[in-house]
Amino acid sequence: MKSFLIVFIAISSLFSETYGQDYKLENLKTEDKKRLRFGYYLGLNSVGAKVTYLASALPTPPDEVPFRLLVKPKPSFDVGLLADVRINEFVNIRFHPGVAFVEREITFQFKDKTSTGPSIIKSNYVRFPLGIKLNTRRIRNARPFLMGSMSYNINITSEENNPNDNASGTFRMKRNMYAWEFAIGTDIYFPYFKFTPSIHGLFALNNEIVPDEDPSSRFTEHIASMKSRGIFLRFTFE
Repeated sequence: MKSFLIVFIAISSLFSETYGQDYKLENLKTEDKKRLRFGYYLGLNSVGAKVTYLASALPTPPDEVPFRLLVKPKPSFDVGLLADVRINEFVNIRFHPGVAFVEREITFQFKDKTSTGPSIIKSNYVRFPLGIKLNTRRIRNARPFLMGSMSYNINITSEENNPNDNASGTFRMKRNMYAWEFAIGTDIYFPYFKFTPSIHGLFALNNEIVPDEDPSSRFTEHIASMKSRGIFLRFTFE
């Protein structure tokens, strides 16, 4: 996650410095006055999960951990389109659907010091985020912004309805995921197009793990919820 932040800051600083403050001519002067604009984006992502445990899984004494589900994010990528509607100089409504190819490394750790895996779980999400984009004033050829979104995500590789579960080596996640997202970025105006590096945080709202068929399964009996948490580094072209 730190590497994503470093890359984003470096790219934003480079282009903002080159085409923002030091470039004397303003490119695409009327671009932001258009009522409706379209574009596309390419990006990288790193998506893990926040796991919450039932009281029975809390360590007692503190140095004795009876169970842990470890979720390690692996770098992946995503692509998508966008439609932007101008409300006024500082506010836009932005619909930015896409597909995110997500990989996570899943490991179960048990009280007896044994563990499973790690197993690589692939989740391909078809995403439908709708956001409000808040812009600053334009500074020559650069314009920073903040954006908050709500999204509906469909995990098309979900094993939710698979009769097999962790007992037979199948880790199951729910098909539908709802999330809120937060983004920060900078619009950079080139002579013929607008380029936007941005970084997005994703926070799932609903529990995504599907419990095993056996209520006393050692894989899921201690888990209250598992919710995706991710960071997206995105490059948008309009």
